[in-house]
Amino acid sequence: MPSRMERLYWLLLFGALLALGLLIAALAPMLPYGHHAPWGVLACAAGALVPGIAFVRAVVAAAALRGESVERMAFQDVPIKEGATFIGFAFPWEPRHAEQLLQHAIECAKAPRDPLGGNPAIHGLGAAAESPLFLPDAKRTHHALVLGSPGEGKTRFLELLIRQLIAKGDIVAIVDPKGDARLIDAVREACREAGRERDFRLVAPPWPGASSAYNPLANFGSVSELADRLLGVLPSTGGGDSEAFRGFQWGATAAVVQSMYLAGLPLTIARVLRYLRDPAELAMELQAKRFPSLSRANVGDFASAYEAGVASGALPRMPELEDLLHYLRLDSNYYAKMVASFVPQLERLSAGPRRELLSPEPAETEREVLSWPAIDQRGLVAYFYLGSLHGEESANALGRMLLLDLEAYLASRYSYAPEGRRKRLSLVVDEAHHLVSKPFLSILAEARGADVAVTLSSQTTAQFELALGSRAAVDEILTHNFAHIQFQSRNPREAEDFSVLAGDRPLKVVGESYRYEPGFFSSGLSNVDDFRAMHNVSVQLKDGPLVPPWAICQLPSFHYFARIGGTLWKGRVPLLDAPQSGFVEDVQRKAAT
Repeated sequence: MPSRMERLYWLLLFGALLALGLLIAALAPMLPYGHHAPWGVLACAAGALVPGIAFVRAVVAAAALRGESVERMAFQDVPIKEGATFIGFAFPWEPRHAEQLLQHAIECAKAPRDPLGGNPAIHGLGAAAESPLFLPDAKRTHHALVLGSPGEGKTRFLELLIRQLIAKGDIVAIVDPKGDARLIDAVREACREAGRERDFRLVAPPWPGASSAYNPLANFGSVSELADRLLGVLPSTGGGDSEAFRGFQWGATAAVVQSMYLAGLPLTIARVLRYLRDPAELAMELQAKRFPSLSRANVGDFASAYEAGVASGALPRMPELEDLLHYLRLDSNYYAKMVASFVPQLERLSAGPRRELLSPEPAETEREVLSWPAIDQRGLVAYFYLGSLHGEESANALGRMLLLDLEAYLASRYSYAPEGRRKRLSLVVDEAHHLVSKPFLSILAEARGADVAVTLSSQTTAQFELALGSRAAVDEILTHNFAHIQFQSRNPREAEDFSVLAGDRPLKVVGESYRYEPGFFSSGLSNVDDFRAMHNVSVQLKDGPLVPPWAICQLPSFHYFARIGGTLWKGRVPLLDAPQSGFVEDVQRKAAT
């Protein structure tokens, strides 16, 4: 980064060359060979271009140091490129930039003038060469991961991305555990501006009056996978006794959902909870539907009659019913103990208004019931506000089920409906570490074939490790993302992770040394009052990080490093004008009354 003295030097040199040209033009009649003066003037003007350009570039770069590091713009002014999506203003991050960092060419000011904090000088290293950065749409199905500490720009980055996806005509699903009011308004406004206002749908348990209904169990390939989806609401376990409980819960849940399916009962969370608590009621429902000739007063008599009929060959075996009867024969206290950790999770998702929103039955609700096939086939923009601030565990459980439901749908989208994929489905998940599960990782691996683009946003990869239970799962997430966007991280380990991902290169290291010695040590001098000073400058190559961890920790808000494919970028996100829509404010006002 040119210092103030260097900028002054370029300016003075530029002025001196221009002044020399003017002087030659003025004195041409009095100079020998004055008829050649025009060539001298032209040479001075051409020579002045070099320091002039250097001065302009230095001023532009210095602007970043003065805090002019974030641009505000209307969405209509966002750069457009056919077949690509704009993700900010950036310049390629090269070894020479790392060398300047390594040589301590920039330092944080004691009192930064940039209100966004951090060290804007990092961007100033190449600000003069920045240009709009575009992510090729063909590569968006290779997915993107956005990381950074809270308040550093992730949500504004997602806003910039989502508004463009809506304008492109993508089918868009946003999963937002906390519910960012500005983002909801921005999505709705983007739908209106794109002529897609009728496509907007909101699923928001905290705002039942404005919410569509959504049944996370409505879509499935095989009934048994619903047990996996329901058990997905539980956090990952560390093995031991917890695995035994989980295995029991899976078996009981699988028996319940399969029996419900055979009995023709609606598959909803509330119904599963009801029959998981009282499997005897479900057995009698199944008896009335599939074995009306075995009408009995209680489940014990029905079980005996069924087993006698199977033994005599009068009745066909029904393994699903036998699984259910197995759990009915267990001691009731033992059964209650084994499902005790699972039942409260389902209660949270089916209590109060959530029952109508998340366990809708056609005969009981007039709400529109969303499903992934409906979102896809009707080309909707669906915003799932899960309300984690109203109940984090229930919001996270719903989010995990929602993504597992999507996983089941994508299998059919990939295998059975190529003609139905007229548009790309873009999934954006904020606070993704709360919602992802090991089965969901298959979406990252296989979604490209179904033309699905996934953008995950979180704070640190350590949160993924905590949620998924292994570092190998984190590595899998990193492997499946073509674009890795890293905003400021106040976590040193996270900064180190991105630094390792960026890699090392041989960098030029400039070393200086000074030495003073008495004169009598040198040839020809004998007076001890004489001294010789020696100054050595050495340049050597040394392996060093392209992006030092400390640079990530010092990024200003809305600034990021990005690894896109095999290329590193230093970028910044422009802040879009605030949406004019007052939709969220109106909804909140109505919900409060």
